[in-house]
Amino acid sequence: MNLTKKHLTAIDVTIRVLIALIGGYFVAMLSAILIGNHLLSDKTNSIITGLMLSFIFYLITVLFVFATKTTKRAFVVVGGVCILLHLFNYYLQGPQ
Repeated sequence: MNLTKKHLTAIDVTIRVLIALIGGYFVAMLSAILIGNHLLSDKTNSIITGLMLSFIFYLITVLFVFATKTTKRAFVVVGGVCILLHLFNYYLQGPQ
């Protein structure tokens, strides 16, 4: 099968949508957990603050995915942010 420029553009956009949806969800989830668990405030206020800020992080992730030049860079950056958030949360929880 011969892939034309039109097919490659459609595949690129589809991959970017998947990166934005799935990666944005994980970035928002991990940031909400990090802020909710480790913000020095009342536990209820920390959780609400984390959930509110997670919408902003999701928006920033989606905007970045579609603003970046290549799909590979979007995937690497979003994946790296997810890994860093997870490791930072794991580090702050300490031994269990």
